[in-house]
Amino acid sequence: MGGFLGPRAQHKLIARHSLKGDAGLKIPTTKRALSRRDLLRTGSLSLAGLALGGYAHAAGELDLDDPWDRLTALAKLRGDTSGKTVMWWMKGVRYGVVDNEITPLFNMLIGSFQRMRPVPGKGFEVNMLEMSYLTDLETGEVLDTWVNPYNGKTCEVPEQKFGPFPVLMRPTGVILPDIPLFGDVELKTKVGPAFVNGDNVWIRDDSSAKVDSDHPMMGKHIYNELVTYRGSLRELNDPKVTSAAAEISFTSVTSWREWFQAEGVGGHTTARANGSKINSIDDFPAEYLTAARERHGEILADPEAVLEAAPPLQLPEDA
Repeated sequence: MGGFLGPRAQHKLIARHSLKGDAGLKIPTTKRALSRRDLLRTGSLSLAGLALGGYAHAAGELDLDDPWDRLTALAKLRGDTSGKTVMWWMKGVRYGVVDNEITPLFNMLIGSFQRMRPVPGKGFEVNMLEMSYLTDLETGEVLDTWVNPYNGKTCEVPEQKFGPFPVLMRPTGVILPDIPLFGDVELKTKVGPAFVNGDNVWIRDDSSAKVDSDHPMMGKHIYNELVTYRGSLRELNDPKVTSAAAEISFTSVTSWREWFQAEGVGGHTTARANGSKINSIDDFPAEYLTAARERHGEILADPEAVLEAAPPLQLPEDA
């Protein structure tokens, strides 16, 4: 969200493995005849009757130190493992960082629609659509042009729309399809660790990328995204819950994108945002709904149809 990326076919994809491949996965310690991970890897899980949050459960609690259990927990936080569409909103600010001092640049209103399905033996396919709006720090108006405070240059603000497109979530992070919009991408991703305090669970989902794209929204830049999802341990361990209530904390550190016209400025940008998962369009913040209805009213009117039009998931042979 705020930074989902995708490469061309010739992209360099680097998975930062917390474990080295499936062969290195440890044997689950939970006492049960067949683990969640075994069901995922062998394809024995019935997609029609048992989405990944609803196993035939002599299963016990999720082991958040186990990569596949941690992935299941992340899936329940991020989406709905039964296949229903969920929505996310975030509000935040992007800053310039020059000579170790921060300068607010603009506000960010971010909204996304996500539909998830389990892919036995591989993980979860997530079909996503994101629409963001950069707004004036004082008036809150959506920006079509923006003045760089470091050099006074007036910049055209590209449309901030991603998708719809599918990605694959695996225990080691995201695998991306061939999406020309993003050009060539060298990507590193990592899921976890998870932290528990009482009924609260936090799971990290981090990525960094070197992007080289002809698209005006992207250009050539370096992008780092640090995301933390928070939810309830009780909900994650409940086999009847396929979509746990969740909040998100987002931080990014990036080089200047080309549209900022920051040649010679030095430094970089950083951003922070917070938000939550919602189940109804009416639950988006009022200012986001106003902007989305004005700029992408046809999408907001029927996001399910837009998600249906996404291209099929195409993965590298070694995925």
